Amino acid sequence: MSTRISPYQLGATLYMPATRPDLPDVILRQKIPDLRSMVICLEDAVREEEIARSLASLQHCLHELNEQEGRMRPLVFVRPRHPKMAQELLAMQGIGCIDGFVLPKFDNHSFAAWHAVIRAAPSHWLFMPTLETAQMLDAAAVRELCGRLQHAGIKPRILALRIGGNDLSSCLRLRTHRAHTLYDGPLGHAVAMLVTQFAPAGFHLTAPVFEYFQDHTILQAEFQRDLLHGLVGKTVIHPSQIAVIHHALKVDSRDYEAALQILDDTMPAVFQFEGAMCEPATHHHWAVQIMERAQHFGCYLHSVPMASTPLAASP
Repeated sequence: MSTRISPYQLGATLYMPATRPDLPDVILRQKIPDLRSMVICLEDAVREEEIARSLASLQHCLHELNEQEGRMRPLVFVRPRHPKMAQELLAMQGIGCIDGFVLPKFDNHSFAAWHAVIRAAPSHWLFMPTLETAQMLDAAAVRELCGRLQHAGIKPRILALRIGGNDLSSCLRLRTHRAHTLYDGPLGHAVAMLVTQFAPAGFHLTAPVFEYFQDHTILQAEFQRDLLHGLVGKTVIHPSQIAVIHHALKVDSRDYEAALQILDDTMPAVFQFEGAMCEPATHHHWAVQIMERAQHFGCYLHSVPMASTPLAASP
């Protein structure tokens, strides 16, 4: 691609059923302000008897997108029902104008079939495999999948890995509660495990949906925990959740100033900034991500930065 798409561009990714007749208005005519990425879903959001109507709706949407090629729009991904449908979608007229596929139920069992889809897809497309089967609760299976993704020659085409919280909760015979974040139950352990397996291998992960949208208090608390786990965005299912996520993705000005200094080659090997130790050798990755996040969502002022000073030695 001529311009690299950052996983931080995703922000709040809105899932919409392919049956929606207003998809072109959402994509091309800013029906939902500040929408940065969306997924047209042909999987869980569509009943079996609605598939034909969904495909017709998608074809109409693609026709409009191709007619207005070059117009500013959010990132658009399609979520096929399974690898067989994905292969069929690749033959759909105008499908090349989207940005890629979200790959549901991605695990070691489905890896070969999805790998074939990626290989057959347009070269500019990016993919977001969804980690949502019972295998993704097994650290050994997750480790195996991570290794396969690293060595299959497709890693540059993986924009992010999406954590499918509702499906993982279903595997645990649970549902997230409106008064608690996902981190208050066993799903929090699963998210932490997925992060510790995939992040060191260079993959970005996005956070599961919070399915209650009338009160944003718990959503705000949950997304702060998402950010502490290094997740780069969040699935949303209601437009009112978008502003909450995008506001939370703004970077604290103190963190921005610290990141600037950590990435400054003229700084000492260890120094203090606003009462915290900064060590470029170990904080480099964090600083790069802070700068990338700020590039797409900006900063909010917290306080007037204090001067940084060298520390005598690293603890």
